[in-house]
Amino acid sequence: MIFFIEMSTTKNEKCMGKHFTWSKSMSHMLLEILVEEALKGNKLSSTFKAKSFVKVATKISQKFNVQCEPKHVDNHLKTGFNQT
Repeated sequence: MIFFIEMSTTKNEKCMGKHFTWSKSMSHMLLEILVEEALKGNKLSSTFKAKSFVKVATKISQKFNVQCEPKHVDNHLKTGFNQT
């Protein structure tokens, strides 16, 4: 059995247990930041530098009051935004 336990009582919190849920506005912000990072030269041939994922996670966390981690950003890119 898998159980999800809500980790916060904050209204804007989208993180439950170890599962992170992306809203459309979060995904939009992710894309805006990654475009900026690509223009700065922080995109390698097939992916972004780790510091770009850290930057996205930090800004998402601050703006939406969630606990977004760089691995959430990487996973969201790998899934092709299927969940939003």
